[in-house]
Amino acid sequence: MEKQDFIKKIAGYVQKYAAAHGIAVHSPIIAQAVLESGWGESRLAAVYHNYFGLKCGTRWTGKSVNLKTMEEYTPGTLTQIKDNFRVYGSMEEGVKGYFDFIQLERYHNLKGITDPAAYLETIKADGYATSGKYVENTMRIVSQYDLRQYDVKGEMGMAKTASAALAQAREWIGRNEADGTHKGIIDVYNGHTPLARGYRVKYTDAWCATFVSAVAIKCGLTEIIPTECGCGQMIELFRAKGEWQESDSRTPSPGDVIFYDWDDSGAGDCTGWPDHVGIVESVEGGKITVIEGNKNNAVGRRVLAVDGRYIRGYGVPRYTEESGADAAGSGAKTMAAVAKEVIAGAWGNGEERKERLEAAGYSYQAVQDKVNALLKGNEKPTKSVAEVAKEVIAGKWGNGTERKKRLEAAGYSYQAVQDKVNGLLK
Repeated sequence: MEKQDFIKKIAGYVQKYAAAHGIAVHSPIIAQAVLESGWGESRLAAVYHNYFGLKCGTRWTGKSVNLKTMEEYTPGTLTQIKDNFRVYGSMEEGVKGYFDFIQLERYHNLKGITDPAAYLETIKADGYATSGKYVENTMRIVSQYDLRQYDVKGEMGMAKTASAALAQAREWIGRNEADGTHKGIIDVYNGHTPLARGYRVKYTDAWCATFVSAVAIKCGLTEIIPTECGCGQMIELFRAKGEWQESDSRTPSPGDVIFYDWDDSGAGDCTGWPDHVGIVESVEGGKITVIEGNKNNAVGRRVLAVDGRYIRGYGVPRYTEESGADAAGSGAKTMAAVAKEVIAGAWGNGEERKERLEAAGYSYQAVQDKVNALLKGNEKPTKSVAEVAKEVIAGKWGNGTERKKRLEAAGYSYQAVQDKVNGLLK
């Protein structure tokens, strides 16, 4: 892969996930990927999609590989060691894995840093790297390849994507009042200024609008999603922005903000006072899936019909347009890609598969139809033998007879893939 192509691909995924994880600068992370992976050509990157040299640690439960690496425990002296490193299934998974990794408590001080040198100095001090010249070498890459062009220039320069909002909303699913984990969401809201109407939300208050606002704050979307802790007041702010759709019957888009009125009779457009609010995650087969805060005192999902009873109307933020696999609402991958993962066993079986697919924002039936088409030979596989071989090495296709059956069922030549696997491992 050409250097500029590598930079653009890494940058695209960094921009996709950074805001949802509270990271405000992109250039040093892109440079880290370049430096740690040798432009994606190290074995750890090329075969295992680990572009940042991420070790397993005690919390990692995914696949791993044991490889040699060099560490500078004593200034100026390199020591070769062997360690276990994390294994990912794709470049996107590898980049997302970086952001998951820096959610460890010791890296929380990275959030909000906008200067690339300060970011690198902080992450090195946090224990991320041992090289005495880590900051210097990484900043040299930032400067040489003009990576600052990928940094956001405040909210005005930030891509305002529905997928970022949904990624953050999904991350908070399960937070609840019973164990107090909802407090972090309220803290995000209260930490943003100015507070709507000057009111600081209490942990005992209803917090559905606060949840939507906190998602906007975390993702840098407050320019298009107004922050409020009251549903009625939030609607008025959407009106003022020209982003309000009164019609109950419209088919929403992923990322739209849906409001409810529990007194709605179901006849005609409801114009009553709103009681609740959430973020539309997906729309499939006339059904809307919504992620809501304060649903039974927790962050959870609700499924209701398009034009169903209780819908009050929609806030329609002016998101940056997304295309292809990055579009929100149907997950981050194409239907064909997910179907091939299903065939490879990545999504489980039966009811477990259905629950996992729908939880990730995919239509179970649409994926299953695509699986059936692939297995019947109505569609040809689109991945190269080299790509599939890397997935085999990462453990995605099983072992022995199971691997052979899965590969052939997906339309690949088992022997050709195995030959490529052997070549890569050598």
